[in-house]
Amino acid sequence: MSDAVALWRVGAAPASDVVDAAADCIVADVDSPALRELAGESLRESRFILDPLVDQALDELGVDRVIVASPQRAALTAVLKRYARGELTAAAAAQWAHRYIGHNGDAACQIFVDFGDMHDTVNYASYTVADLDE
Repeated sequence: MSDAVALWRVGAAPASDVVDAAADCIVADVDSPALRELAGESLRESRFILDPLVDQALDELGVDRVIVASPQRAALTAVLKRYARGELTAAAAAQWAHRYIGHNGDAACQIFVDFGDMHDTVNYASYTVADLDE
């Protein structure tokens, strides 16, 4: 649930992912009043409707507040989990950071944004893709 919310908050996932994650929680016997309401929302519901409901559900579930304090950091963590599971390459994770966080984003995420730049300029640099992958 937290990964879906974090990715949605930075615009990297649709609202339907959050609603689906809430439904998955209910199926997995994780329950709260706001979570049930969220699971029943339209897959195309407005951010203005979902935002307070998502915050309420996270509070009820005791989910880490980093999602609220730093959505970019939480979303990058979700992407890096996908990388660790082998679902993304290092280059794809770096490009994601460059696109959704950018150079003006969370300072703690900038090394990954810079890594995206390094992948973009590998043809002109003294390092190779293998060096970056390592």
